[in-house]
Amino acid sequence: MAAVIRFRACFAAMRHSTSRWKILRPEAILAFIGCYALAYGASEHAWGSLAVPSPFWLPDSILLCALLLSPSENWWIFLAAIWPIRLLVGALPGTPLWFQLATIAIDAAKAIAAAWLLRNIIGRRIRLDTLNEFFFFLGVAAVAVPALSALVAAPLRYLLGDPIWTALYRWFLGDALAQVIVTPAIIYWSARAHRQQPPRLGEHVILMVALGTASSVAFVLINNGYSLGLAYLPVPLLIWSAVRLRPFGTANALALVAIVSMVGAVRGTGMFAETTAQSSVLALQLFFLALGVSLQSLAILIAERKALGELELDFNSRLLEAQEHERARIARELHDDVGQRMALLQFNLTRFSGTPDLPPAARGEVDELVDMSGEIVSSLRSLSHELHPATLDMVGLEIAIKGLCRDFQTQHGLRIQYSSRDVPKQLERSVSICAFRIAQEALRNVVKHSGATAAVVELASEGNRLVLCVSDSGNGFDVSTVDRRAGLGLISMRERLRLIKGQLSIQSMPQAGTRDPRRGSAQQPRTASAPRVFGGLTSAPLSG
Repeated sequence: MAAVIRFRACFAAMRHSTSRWKILRPEAILAFIGCYALAYGASEHAWGSLAVPSPFWLPDSILLCALLLSPSENWWIFLAAIWPIRLLVGALPGTPLWFQLATIAIDAAKAIAAAWLLRNIIGRRIRLDTLNEFFFFLGVAAVAVPALSALVAAPLRYLLGDPIWTALYRWFLGDALAQVIVTPAIIYWSARAHRQQPPRLGEHVILMVALGTASSVAFVLINNGYSLGLAYLPVPLLIWSAVRLRPFGTANALALVAIVSMVGAVRGTGMFAETTAQSSVLALQLFFLALGVSLQSLAILIAERKALGELELDFNSRLLEAQEHERARIARELHDDVGQRMALLQFNLTRFSGTPDLPPAARGEVDELVDMSGEIVSSLRSLSHELHPATLDMVGLEIAIKGLCRDFQTQHGLRIQYSSRDVPKQLERSVSICAFRIAQEALRNVVKHSGATAAVVELASEGNRLVLCVSDSGNGFDVSTVDRRAGLGLISMRERLRLIKGQLSIQSMPQAGTRDPRRGSAQQPRTASAPRVFGGLTSAPLSG
């Protein structure tokens, strides 16, 4: 794990020189040299041998990431640098010089092929933030290119005494495992994915400590009859990282577990003490390939779903905001333009009806027009108020809902008992609009569907929640049917509440009115929870 941390620190110097595809700085080249030398030394001397090649070939990951993070015009710098690095660090004792030179050339060709394909087909800097991109990366960097290089390298290993098939799969798995486990971690660090994470530093630290401990126990420390079953000890923690910590945390967790387990497998400690190193390494390579691909895919899928959910929330928020602005504009037009013209028309008709020489029949018709124009003026004012209640901005939510109840009583003859308790004077505008619109829609549903002649509206502050209850003792309805075939009004309620992290609860039965699920008393059908605001800081609603 210390090696991986050093790799990340080295690549941090390269981020500044590659974010805008500029010419590399000298410190970036020095960072690559240090990272590559460290990776080569660990893979060649710590994990490999002349008879059994390294099961975790880290230099491929370092070189590929360097090419992906730099302009193609500067690739030759990295490709030239690996030759003296490999020759100076040195190969394992007994390795022929021709074999060492051939493997350097093969590794360079692998990196060029993978970087060129990924760069040209994806068409932008690779970020591994979508499943399509991740699967394409796996197909190129972890399957196709390692397979082709294994076909070239296997005959060379055969000349050293290895069977062709053994040399083929060892070479392929060592390259593929590094690309699946290490390369994503480096890419996420270079893309500064840690700054895009939710604030879960403590959880991340706890997970890494737990994973390090579990991996050491499973693969290094304990030697007994239960050692094989301990291989699954880190798996729940890895699933935790995929669900909670997104691709960035998952890649780090996989890299840590893979490195610790490879050390145990190569050295024959822990669960590998009673088996041969060759069979242990092969089983562990296959295990981590399957685990890495599945968990990383799961983490990316969860991150994609969350990103889509955030985009949907942002879109819906903007849509509702635009709707409120348009309602306010139409309300102003109705009140200031059409309403004023109708009022002027009513005034003129009233004056005209008072003309002394107007025939009685005509006067009666004019009086009817006066009454009709008065009704139109009143309807325009009501419609303007429904579209955009000015009182909501001027006097607050409590009085605005009280006025709404009064309007419904006047227009529809519905007796409404309204009460409020401890409602804050200052609320976030989105919360106020949400509560007002839900009360408006709920009362409209009472008038249209319940058949009730009376309703109860309660607005109260309970802890850090604003609770709105609208109830009636009418016909009631089947809640499950409503959930399956929700109308636009109910959908609008739920969407508005979702945007402010509120809750909507409906409890009702046909011919039995509605009940508040919290209190169990009759006539409490809908409970909407929304956050309260103190000094511009919104506190999350408590669960009901």
